Amino acid sequence: MRVALLSTMESVAAAGGDPRGFLAVAGKSVVQHQLECALALGCEKIACHAHGLPQELVALQHLAEKAGVRFQVIPGPRALSGMVRAADELLVFADGLLPDCALAGKLLADRPSVLALPADEGIAAGFERIDREYAWAGLLMVRGPAVERLADLPPDADPIAGLLRIALQAGTRIAPMAPGILAGREWGLVQTEDDAEEFEEVWLGRHVRPATFAAPFLAVADRAATALMKRSDGRKFGGNAVQAGAAGIGVLAGLAAWFWQPVAGMALMAAAYFLARTGGALRSIEGLGRTPPQGYGRISGWLGAAFDILLAGIVGLASLPQDRGIAILGAAVLLFALHLGQGLPLRNWKIVLSDRILLAATLSIAAYFGQLSYVLHILSALILVAILLDLRRSKLTRA
Repeated sequence: MRVALLSTMESVAAAGGDPRGFLAVAGKSVVQHQLECALALGCEKIACHAHGLPQELVALQHLAEKAGVRFQVIPGPRALSGMVRAADELLVFADGLLPDCALAGKLLADRPSVLALPADEGIAAGFERIDREYAWAGLLMVRGPAVERLADLPPDADPIAGLLRIALQAGTRIAPMAPGILAGREWGLVQTEDDAEEFEEVWLGRHVRPATFAAPFLAVADRAATALMKRSDGRKFGGNAVQAGAAGIGVLAGLAAWFWQPVAGMALMAAAYFLARTGGALRSIEGLGRTPPQGYGRISGWLGAAFDILLAGIVGLASLPQDRGIAILGAAVLLFALHLGQGLPLRNWKIVLSDRILLAATLSIAAYFGQLSYVLHILSALILVAILLDLRRSKLTRA
């Protein structure tokens, strides 16, 4: 079994500051990033060296338990012995470390290791020197018997510092990291608010790829999600909450179309699609570090399908009673063409086929001016022709 040891003992300021582990980077605390890395590396138990059980650690405990692992706050080194057996492995994170989990797994290679940086580079960034050549990179793995040696330390000793010394004295393998990795902010210690801001910009830039402005409303929605993840905004709403709001506006759109004005219902559908896209982007960003993101920024499948059906119904309500069947059929053909194009290996312009916000806004304007039927047929024809021409061009290029 693999166990992880985290810590929230170090403060941001010299005295009286909050723990540096609680500093937020891209909507998550540093210690939550560590927890997600520990889970990704196969840890089944989590120990956290901390003073008491503040609300932040209660939330972290809930996240760990939701993932099916045991989480325990420990006051000192001796409490760790009850969690780690001789056959276990212990993964140790430095307080405030923001790791690149994929890189960590590659360097550890599933064996006892002390990750190390070039001494000058590491010490300048706040890491501890371990010999003439290297500084500790903030992550190590040891076998269970190393924990038993913590019993020789005073009760108030730092278990992380103690385990680093024990690992080095036992001759544990040193795994050096490439020079310059700290400069790219792919790895490092988050010690201050300024550090958190710098890491956040780099982290989001490395993990997030918003839609291009070929699909203008999708691009805006994706960038709105990125802004919501930033610390300055506090991220009061998560992806699930935003998508729940989108579903609520979708229901309101249907009610407005049925009882009041179908054009208003279509305009509300544009807002619902926008929130659904933003919520989907938020959920994808929130999932980074736990599992590979599935289609960054995509609307959840069931919600997107429900919205498409609702939009087709509202198109019918916006048409004359004698034309409703034809209008709904036209909307269905248009949506089918969009889905068909989304699933084909077309060029970069294909992203516009996913922009339901643009579609709903266009249809609401057409309905307002009484040209809905014409616009439906024109859009369907244009999309099908564009798909066929692109496929033909791709076939000729391959030939």
